[in-house]
Amino acid sequence: MSTPFPAPDTAVATARGNGRETDSVNALPPPLPPPDQPARVSAATSGGSESDWDWDRVKELVEEWYRPVLRREGWVALAYIFVGAITGSLLFGLFIAASAVTFGLCFVLVGFLLIVPVLRLPGAFVKIDRDLAGWLGVTIERRPLRPVTGIGPAAIKAALTDVERWRLIGFLAVNSVVAPVFFSIASIPIGFAFQGVFGGGVLSDVPVLFGLGTPVAVLGGVFMIGAIPRLSVWLADLKVQSTRWFIGPDRLAAAEQRVSSLSTQRQDILDAVTEERRRIERNLHDGVQQQLVAIGLDLGMATNHLETDTARARELIVQAREKVQGSIGELRQLGRGLHPAILEDRGIDAALSAVVAGAPIPISVHVDPELTLSTDVAETVYFIANEAIANVLKHAKARVASVHVAKVGGNVRVTVHDDGSGGANFSGGTGLAGIRARVNAVDGVLTITSPAHGPTTVVAEIPRKAVNHD
Repeated sequence: MSTPFPAPDTAVATARGNGRETDSVNALPPPLPPPDQPARVSAATSGGSESDWDWDRVKELVEEWYRPVLRREGWVALAYIFVGAITGSLLFGLFIAASAVTFGLCFVLVGFLLIVPVLRLPGAFVKIDRDLAGWLGVTIERRPLRPVTGIGPAAIKAALTDVERWRLIGFLAVNSVVAPVFFSIASIPIGFAFQGVFGGGVLSDVPVLFGLGTPVAVLGGVFMIGAIPRLSVWLADLKVQSTRWFIGPDRLAAAEQRVSSLSTQRQDILDAVTEERRRIERNLHDGVQQQLVAIGLDLGMATNHLETDTARARELIVQAREKVQGSIGELRQLGRGLHPAILEDRGIDAALSAVVAGAPIPISVHVDPELTLSTDVAETVYFIANEAIANVLKHAKARVASVHVAKVGGNVRVTVHDDGSGGANFSGGTGLAGIRARVNAVDGVLTITSPAHGPTTVVAEIPRKAVNHD
């Protein structure tokens, strides 16, 4: 007798084992995955041999966590916090000791002679904190203090009534507490990392987890290594900001200083514009204008000789044509000083190379290939270098010169060097005043080294981002 086939969508299977009989319904095989998706095998069907961990992502997270360990900033910040903790307590202790000795000697009148010197100590002590902030690349300007001279009653009164001086004393007191606290907080991940890796401390009491108490402690310590530079940078930034608030100039004083600086820069710019206008007028009058007058005379004489002396007329026309070409060259040179078109078309390297192309002495040009400048900054760099080169050709009596434009942090540095006679200064119409005005207009720094017999080096460092004074 034939056995009927089961329904096409299911199959009944009978399994016998251990004296039990069970029925199970087996579904059809799962469909194949799309071509762009690999088949996944579940841990249940594979007996747990495959893992669903994305190890590439884990690797990225581990690298991201430990990347600050390899950077200098985190360890410099930790050193800043550590040294600040030592100097904070030490300096305030020295000031208290000096004040106590002075107070004790006041009973024999000698202490009154020491009051002013002791009150000068905070100004010297906070300089150490300003220098430490320099480790982080932060510049803290000096807070203005009332000048105190002498040791008499007037000097004592001036020193005791100076609010800013007492503010510095308050900083020394607060810093003697805050700096050690910051270092204590920064030491927390260091302690955990050391104890986890080498044993001992609170991590020695980690409860045993399936017999893995010590490995868990080691992993925790290794994990804390990545937290050391992160926490140090954050605490160092917090400390340097609080230090700046105490010993740096306040916003009102900074605004007043800024207004004064802008007023000086404005006058320098006006003087430079006036001098530039005079230069253009002088060049037009002495150059192009004279050429045009001569061209007019040549053409007039050629007209008179057209019928009587054709050869002479042709000669005068040729001379007029040559003078026209010379005038065109002078106008191009003049226009290049006003707005260099090559700067926009081909960049600062090509523009400076065009400037030195016709120089009577060899002048090398080197521009950092990785340097990118905005239009305003590129024009400023061009005019600074152009003016410095013109100054070399007119006054230096040099045999060779060089121009270097390089990126220095967030600034661009322009260096023009020559082996000339030296003695360059801001007087005598050497053009350095115009360079100084351009540098000051963008909050840059100009340094000139020019001994009596040379050589001369002009270094201008300006921000790579345009400065807006509006």
